Amino acid sequence: MQASLLRYRALEARHAIGWALFVSLVVGVGVVVLTGVLIPLLPAPVNAFMERAFLIRGLGAVILVNEYVGIYLLTFFAGASALMRALVEPRENRALEMLLSKPISRRAFLEARVGPILIASALVGLVMTLTTALVVRPYTGEGSSVSVAGTIGAGLVLTSLAVLLLAVLVIPLLVVRDAFQGLLIAFMLWMVPMIPTAVLLYRPDLFEGHERLRDLITLGPNLLWFDAAMPRLGLISVGVALVASWGALVLGARVFERTELR
Repeated sequence: MQASLLRYRALEARHAIGWALFVSLVVGVGVVVLTGVLIPLLPAPVNAFMERAFLIRGLGAVILVNEYVGIYLLTFFAGASALMRALVEPRENRALEMLLSKPISRRAFLEARVGPILIASALVGLVMTLTTALVVRPYTGEGSSVSVAGTIGAGLVLTSLAVLLLAVLVIPLLVVRDAFQGLLIAFMLWMVPMIPTAVLLYRPDLFEGHERLRDLITLGPNLLWFDAAMPRLGLISVGVALVASWGALVLGARVFERTELR
């Protein structure tokens, strides 16, 4: 029985990951490299505007604030697209009952499909993070506001956040019956942490008198402002994401057990 379950999980993992996440990995590395090449080629006033808007200093910081958005975006949407294919598509095609007719529990089905997607998504974020560290290395050193260690730590924070949000996304995806609804929920979930950063860019005056709050919630720039603390925070975020993701999946399994298949 145990061998059959392991074989089943291996088959589900191969189906869940597919080519989409591999393509996301290749695209993610390409985005990191292209960003590192193109940002220095932009007109000086453009980079100066980004420095002023995000309260950062130096070309390395400008490159990183763009790279961080890319890591967060690719890691999340690579996983979200795979989750849509694994959870929403079978319900939309009325194939979920057939998939669950096998002698397995709904929880085992969920773990077999979701677990590999979260791991693969984390791998996308990790590879993009390490590539970003290599890209930004020439801009580090004495007097620089960025560092390789801080870059890796910030990448871990963003990857952990993306994986945690994917685990949370599983819960609504278990009950929606339409791919468009699932995509809309995914986008809204991804966008919520980015709203304070957009406010900083377009309405920085709203943070006047609330600098401490600004420092905490403006995702992306704040990872640069506290570059020295990022290695420690990156490791902490990985642990928090593991525990919180497990909790979200436990809750998702309970929701799934009470959900109508049709």
